[in-house]
Amino acid sequence: KKAADDFYKKFRVNSYINDKSAEEDQPVISMSDQVSGAGYGNNSYGKASLSYLALKDMLGDDLFKKALHHYMNTWNGKHPIPWDYFNSMNTGSGQNLNWFFQNWFFTNHYLDLALSNPQISSGKVTFVIKNVGGFAIPFDILVTDTEGKTETIHKTPAVWKVNQKELTMTINTNRKIKSITLDNGIYVDATPNDNVFVVK
Repeated sequence: KKAADDFYKKFRVNSYINDKSAEEDQPVISMSDQVSGAGYGNNSYGKASLSYLALKDMLGDDLFKKALHHYMNTWNGKHPIPWDYFNSMNTGSGQNLNWFFQNWFFTNHYLDLALSNPQISSGKVTFVIKNVGGFAIPFDILVTDTEGKTETIHKTPAVWKVNQKELTMTINTNRKIKSITLDNGIYVDATPNDNVFVVK
């Protein structure tokens, strides 16, 4: 899996997130004749595939597969438009995913989280995760103690459903914290320096 993720980041994500040109940030829903060059390829393949993987992370393998098969069976041999995909995935999953599709397909968001305002007290650590770029992405929180042990806490895109700008996290722990890190995985962060807090 690591090799596949590394290849995907190199092939689909790194060039996009390191390209600050405006054409890279056109909404995925943009008509293909309105986007050119790298922006065209990124909208057609890069960001679109990231959205599918984010949705799979949120729904889980089984429900995502069920919803995707509903879409494929409904529109096999026909000519679906994006809204047919959205509606089919809603029906197939039994959930209203409009907030997710709005976030991924109709905005000029990008990939960028930031760790902010960490506060460590007896028995818990509290911090804010800011969604600077705006996309509803999954991420891991890595909490490392002074003995070098790391706890990984996974969060799906569902955490962005209510507030897509920021969320406050509280982790209960009796360990002495050395660092907290946000790991976006294949959703390569535009500014990774603000994803790490080291206790001094």
